[in-house]
Amino acid sequence: MRQALVWGYAFAVCAAAFAHQDDPKVLDREPRYEGPGWRRAIDGHRGGPAFDASGVTLMSWISLPEFGAQISNANSCTGYVSPSGREYAIIGLSHGTAFVEVTDPGNAQIVALITGPQSLWRDMRTYQNYSYSVSEGGSGIQVMDLSQIDSGVVSLVRTVLTGGATATHTMTINAASGYLYRSGGENNGLRIYNLNPDPSNPTLVTTWSTRYVHEATVITYTEGPNAGKEIAFCCGGFNGGWTNTGLTILDVTNKANIVTLANYEYPNPGYSHQGWPSVDRQYFFLNDELDEQNFGTPATTRVINISNLSSPYQQTTFTNGNTSVDHNLYVRDNLVFASNYRSGLRVFDASDPLAMTEIAYFDTYPGSDSANFNGLWNNYPYLPSGTIIGSDIERGLFVWRLDIERLEFAYPAGQPATIEPAGGTTMQVQIAGMFGAEIDPPTATLHVDSGAGFQAIPLSPLGGDLYEAVFPAAGCGDTVQYYVSAQTTTGATFTSPSNAPAATYSALAVDGILTVAFEDMEAADAGWTVNPSGSDTATTGLWTRVNPNGTAAQPEDDHTPGAGTTCWVTGQGGVGGGVGDNDVDGGRTTLRSESLDLSGLVDPRIGYWRWYSNDQGSAPNTDVFTVDVSNDNGASWTNVEVVGPAGEGTSGGWIYHEFRVADLVTPTAQVRLRFIADDAGSGSIVEAAIDDVQATDIECAPNCPLDLDGDGVISLGDLSNLLTNYGATGVGPEGGDFNDDGTVDLADLSELLTSFGLPC
Repeated sequence: MRQALVWGYAFAVCAAAFAHQDDPKVLDREPRYEGPGWRRAIDGHRGGPAFDASGVTLMSWISLPEFGAQISNANSCTGYVSPSGREYAIIGLSHGTAFVEVTDPGNAQIVALITGPQSLWRDMRTYQNYSYSVSEGGSGIQVMDLSQIDSGVVSLVRTVLTGGATATHTMTINAASGYLYRSGGENNGLRIYNLNPDPSNPTLVTTWSTRYVHEATVITYTEGPNAGKEIAFCCGGFNGGWTNTGLTILDVTNKANIVTLANYEYPNPGYSHQGWPSVDRQYFFLNDELDEQNFGTPATTRVINISNLSSPYQQTTFTNGNTSVDHNLYVRDNLVFASNYRSGLRVFDASDPLAMTEIAYFDTYPGSDSANFNGLWNNYPYLPSGTIIGSDIERGLFVWRLDIERLEFAYPAGQPATIEPAGGTTMQVQIAGMFGAEIDPPTATLHVDSGAGFQAIPLSPLGGDLYEAVFPAAGCGDTVQYYVSAQTTTGATFTSPSNAPAATYSALAVDGILTVAFEDMEAADAGWTVNPSGSDTATTGLWTRVNPNGTAAQPEDDHTPGAGTTCWVTGQGGVGGGVGDNDVDGGRTTLRSESLDLSGLVDPRIGYWRWYSNDQGSAPNTDVFTVDVSNDNGASWTNVEVVGPAGEGTSGGWIYHEFRVADLVTPTAQVRLRFIADDAGSGSIVEAAIDDVQATDIECAPNCPLDLDGDGVISLGDLSNLLTNYGATGVGPEGGDFNDDGTVDLADLSELLTSFGLPC
């Protein structure tokens, strides 16, 4: 019997369509698991199946035989919520698309199966009351009506064949715009369909075929500089995604004029597969499907900085050390849910995207975590109940519950960069319980340290899950460290940031920030000098002030917002040139700033935007970028920072750095900076850029002579103190009603201060 199954399965694989040439999923195929599944509500008395797990509870498992004798594998999955609130899992199978009710996650029930072309690959999405299914086996887009799914009826409405090749690798729908995006299929890029006129009949609008797109994530920005824009994050490249594999960012707002914002190739790529943006849209978490097999690395998540959509760069990477292949990941409430083939579902805390930690897992492939293409294909964590579903290639549909109490923190109006020294600056904090957790409201606390240790200040409830934090007084010029904490009703404590107090947020206590000097590099004669000491040794890639021609290592645009175009870069290659065109070779090149007069200032700081890339070429991450400061016009230098040879800031992208001058040198009238890009190794590609250098100072209001009670705030308490000292009582000029309005209030204090010409 087993031999017959193996031969039957081998024939099915050979008959299935290939996703792209040499796709490794075909090579690792195994027979389906033939045993029974499990439902907690029915089979819980027998105990659960033997899967390695932590923090994730199995609620239901529907094995492939339950879907039909002909079903040889599962692939992707998604979810759907009917108007009645009932929840469903949609799973792709070798011969069609299945619909499973998971409203009771412990008793998942198959509702319907719509047959489709036989294929190892299938992908599904929903919009309004329709489900859409595509596959590498062809047949375009299958449109299915879900309006009667609560009654157990799902019907195939039509098959849409427009758009050329009928094969598709993956698909996504941007519900905010009502557009469907087909990715891949016979080396295609994007094929875009409008669902708005009639969701049952997707209308082809346009295609984008500059590069192959393996998978796309499309979102509409609702705030910030990109508000209103529809942006597609595309994983792929040329030649089926194998050449120049990486992340392409497209502005697809105007379907008639799709604009390429960036083509980014991250270090040591194998095959750019899929990714998802962080909650704050500052980072893109990308999984590479072949780096484990090609380079022997553990499952690694690339954290791509997308704060500037035109200049993405890899800011860091994360790995849990597991040897399995990472496949698809999604973000919900600062949690990353990753499907990692032979190691199953992995859940990461991404509250701090630059320091992610694994908090839970469920391994659907017992016995091996090797870098092969078996096990969990996909997951879907977005059902409102918190139920999570997963699709395993050989074992079918899994339904889980995350068993980790969790409080999520958000700051609807943002977090302050500066606070009032006198106190009273407010910050709104949103604290929500996730996965069954409930906050204990009185425990919500702001912790503030102005230099004498943390002070705990209760948050004030504003209604719902919203609270208000009020910062206390601090010394003007002090850097205030702070974090927020709260407990669940069961006593578990959560903080923001998640590893506080080891890590904290910070704000500067000042009455204002004064810009002393600003250089946007647009003017030709600004006192900047290349090779000021005459000792530079670089033969190419010397510093030059230009409108840069971008490469994979050098920026295409300067940093200055608006009409700015010019910055300092290390060498200028031709338009459309290669990554190594006029990069730094043969030694160092030095750029020295103009002289800054910082004498007599309260507490000056210097900030600059830098770009540095050394991770391209045959000898990546072997060089460094050095920034120094001088307070004697360049006679002596003190180091500000060294970037590299590896790690954050070595993959390009505009990055801001600021330092307090007095921490390094005494502020004088002869302060200069110098920037050194050095090619000390063979085969490396070194590029750097500098723009928008500024010097700032803090503003502190003069001490008020009538802060008589010493609380840092001018209030009625000070007027009362003044009146008491002079034995004045009652109302009248001698009693404190200085503006004769019949009331003693702060207006009287203001009248008194003004009459004496006092500063506050």
